[in-house]
Amino acid sequence: MKRIMISCVLSAAAAAGAAHAQGAVHAGGHGGDAIRCTSGKPQVAIEACTRIVEDQAETDENRAIALRNRAFHYQQLGNFERAIADYSTALRRPEQRGIKAKIYLNRATMYFLQGDDSASLADLGNAVELDPKLVSAYANRATIYIKQGDDDSAIADLTQATLLSPRDSALYLARGAVYARRGDQEHAIADYSKAIEIDPDNAIAWRNRGFAYRTLGNKTAAEADAAQAIRLNPNLAAAHFDLGLSLQGRDRAAQAIAEFDQAIKLNPRDAQAYKARGDMYLANGDPLHAIADFSTAIDLDATLVAAFIDRGGAHMNRAEWDLAIADFNSAIALDPNRYASYLNRGQAFGAKRDHEPAIADFSRAILLKPTDAEPYRQRAFFRQESGDGPGALNDYDRAIELNPRDAEALRGRGYTLLKAHQADAAIADLSRAIALNPKDALAYRFRSFAYAAKNDAKHAAADESAARGLDPSARQSP
Repeated sequence: MKRIMISCVLSAAAAAGAAHAQGAVHAGGHGGDAIRCTSGKPQVAIEACTRIVEDQAETDENRAIALRNRAFHYQQLGNFERAIADYSTALRRPEQRGIKAKIYLNRATMYFLQGDDSASLADLGNAVELDPKLVSAYANRATIYIKQGDDDSAIADLTQATLLSPRDSALYLARGAVYARRGDQEHAIADYSKAIEIDPDNAIAWRNRGFAYRTLGNKTAAEADAAQAIRLNPNLAAAHFDLGLSLQGRDRAAQAIAEFDQAIKLNPRDAQAYKARGDMYLANGDPLHAIADFSTAIDLDATLVAAFIDRGGAHMNRAEWDLAIADFNSAIALDPNRYASYLNRGQAFGAKRDHEPAIADFSRAILLKPTDAEPYRQRAFFRQESGDGPGALNDYDRAIELNPRDAEALRGRGYTLLKAHQADAAIADLSRAIALNPKDALAYRFRSFAYAAKNDAKHAAADESAARGLDPSARQSP
């Protein structure tokens, strides 16, 4: 599961760069309107600004200021069309470059809020051209690039913004999130660390750095950062979620579940938190609670493929093969290229002794991940069960080539060779399997049959005795 937190740069930066209402000296007799246009409540201010804008006795400068102020108040009311119209009129007037840059910045915000990213980008480009030091314009443009998936351009703009405003922790936090999203966790950690250096009380920065550490496999650092994020903000659900993931393991299962409990309490709509808690329950031998959590996760997010796969695994744990197959079917319908769905469904079909679909699923899993030994070994077993000895041998050969320490594959190939009357080769494979897993009763029993086939009664009896000692209930014939 991969959850990247990218803060919305535009929402914060636009507020910082908004055109605040400006005061003016009015020769046209609008002294009260001047105050109301500058600082009145939005609707009152708009009426006052309008009277100034329409008064031909006012100076061009005062009318221009009133126009910009009116646009600002329309913006405050959420009347984006009127705000855009006023900003557009203001842009047609001759203005200082810095003022014009801020008008473009504000109109860009309106376009963005209307969903017109193209127009917003154009305005932000004009803003930085007029004022190359306008930090908000770079930050806002980076937000649109992030939304469009153009991480390179977003990083370039955020880098420029950090050069202009090196003590703004939000810029490093945003750039770190972009690096994390593209998989560059080292650069992400560097940016989050800088954000923490500037603002040590920023819980989000600690949480995000912990996420990056965990992605790199550094669970110790991830746990420490998530814990610090919680100390700073006990209500940060994502930090509890991350701490739970860092605590996973049988020795700390109760702690992990407690963190997931808190994450769910703080954010009961977080499907991933239910899914993670379900994984913890399943790993600790509680498939019923796991199924309940996976089901809640699916109710919250019916596209969460991993929850279907894991619920299917929980049903397999309870030998509920049809329910498991139904879940794997759902997972495959959502994502036809998920390896685990085919591997697990193949095992469920196999458990039902339904060999043909089992073999088909393992074949699909092999296509998706041809360097994994597991589906070759699984397919080999069911080919052997179906009477396809040569096909089984080919699969066992490939599984052992990929993983020479796969004791089950060695035992399976040994058995297949035994059935093919190749006793010496069978003994060699079974001996290797026993060396890797000395408690494998079946390997001893199969090797006893191989020795018996060579009329070696002494070794056959010794292996049969070892097999009985390990598993008295094992069957007596190959």
